[in-house]
Amino acid sequence: MTVYVITHKEFNYADKLPTGYVPMMVGANKNPNPLNYLTDNTMDNISDKNPEYCELTGLYWIWKNSKAKNVGLAHYRRFFYSKSIGGRFAMYAYLILMGSRVKPASVDQLDGLLEDYDWVVAHPEDEGGKDLWTQFNKANHEIDMQNTRNVIAEKYPDYVDAFDKVMHSSSWMSPYNMFYSSKEKMDEYSAWLFDVLFEVEKRTDMTGYTDYQKRLYGFLSERLLNVWLEKHKEYKVKYLTVFKTDDLSRRAVIRRITNRLGITKGINH
Repeated sequence: MTVYVITHKEFNYADKLPTGYVPMMVGANKNPNPLNYLTDNTMDNISDKNPEYCELTGLYWIWKNSKAKNVGLAHYRRFFYSKSIGGRFAMYAYLILMGSRVKPASVDQLDGLLEDYDWVVAHPEDEGGKDLWTQFNKANHEIDMQNTRNVIAEKYPDYVDAFDKVMHSSSWMSPYNMFYSSKEKMDEYSAWLFDVLFEVEKRTDMTGYTDYQKRLYGFLSERLLNVWLEKHKEYKVKYLTVFKTDDLSRRAVIRRITNRLGITKGINH
């Protein structure tokens, strides 16, 4: 039972992680790893794709190489809280009251949830805009989303309805590619996900893309996890609130809220 904590650099919270949380350095062929975290560039791996695949190079490694019974993915600054108290604004309010007393859910807690649920994922968030398709296009290229739909229609036509519902019905989704599930179910999902993304990659020309836009497959996969769960209604899903370690002080939370509301005057950045 392991939660792999994806990072691209040394991070201060590593020494506070609960038992069963393992830091993983992604893009490890290029990123320095002075603390000898687990790396994504051993055995069967796609580490060199990290600039485009983001945390998915870690997911690929877990899929191909982990022997844990249950597995999860978190980020060096984002973790599941042990309760579902709502989305980010509910978490902000809670953090103002609780501060550094907020801790990641333990592996025992997560394993306990899998007695009743098949997947633990992030509480859905409103990404803004009319729907997820439109929201994606604000900062990315619509052709990439269209290519993704085309690939799914060709290779997995029974997923098209789920894809269209997720992309066009609302602007809400479970973000961050974070999850906890059995290795068996994660393997099933990963086989589908990477089959889709590797084919999309063959059809993609990133000429002229910004570094942000080149993180394409990480962005697509956030949405595709929601497509997978929409298609597989037989799986019971537990939503947990996500917190950021950046926000474990009242001042940091207030700054976060005011920035999101556009109230930036007098706030130090």
